[in-house]
Amino acid sequence: MKIFLVLLLFISLSAFATQRVLAEPDFAEPLQTTASPVVVELFSSQKCPACPPADEFMKTVADMKGVIALSCHVDYFGKTSANLGKEFCTEKQTQYIKQIGRKAHFTPQMMVNGHMSKVGYETAKVSAAIVKGRSERLKNITINPKATGVFNYRLQQQKISENAQLWIAVFDKPKTLTERGKATTYYNVVRHLTPLEFWYGEEKTKAISPILNNDSAGFAIFAQDTQTGKILAAGQYQL
Repeated sequence: MKIFLVLLLFISLSAFATQRVLAEPDFAEPLQTTASPVVVELFSSQKCPACPPADEFMKTVADMKGVIALSCHVDYFGKTSANLGKEFCTEKQTQYIKQIGRKAHFTPQMMVNGHMSKVGYETAKVSAAIVKGRSERLKNITINPKATGVFNYRLQQQKISENAQLWIAVFDKPKTLTERGKATTYYNVVRHLTPLEFWYGEEKTKAISPILNNDSAGFAIFAQDTQTGKILAAGQYQL
């Protein structure tokens, strides 16, 4: 009888522990894994009144394992004292607008893996897109230092339908600025976005000297389908 009661107690405790595990999932952000990289690009502006929540959410995005977060400030809102707006950001967003079939620009816009467009402050939808982006299993571009200011990047061989454009994006350390009396911290703001060369899916190792300074936090390299905008491979190096 005692053995039966002990066994019954053990089963009850096991069931209770299982219920606690199943009842307490954390959906605050996508599951952190060592899976393939995901690229999240935020198109924002210091003068955009709807953008601060998305700008702040970029810290969460940038802290996610395997996520390459890039904040690109467009220049069609006009100049600001900090001059974060860049013409190349407007040009990059314009490419996306055409590829996804929209008629007009909007901010804040987040692009996930180059083809999933979301409103930047709709954080649950952005997080869901990041989860989906992980399942696309982008190839990783490995980046290693070679000499002072020189790095090697390596792409694995990959079958692709068309050619891809290789890009390098140099991004800055967090910067806090005040606009309309409110201070906002901006994360991973892109200072330089430069096309490197076309890639046709072959294995490739090449040296590069990115334009870095004391404000630089790191740089990312990604390969993007020239027709669809979909990102095929990506990697980043944090300083």
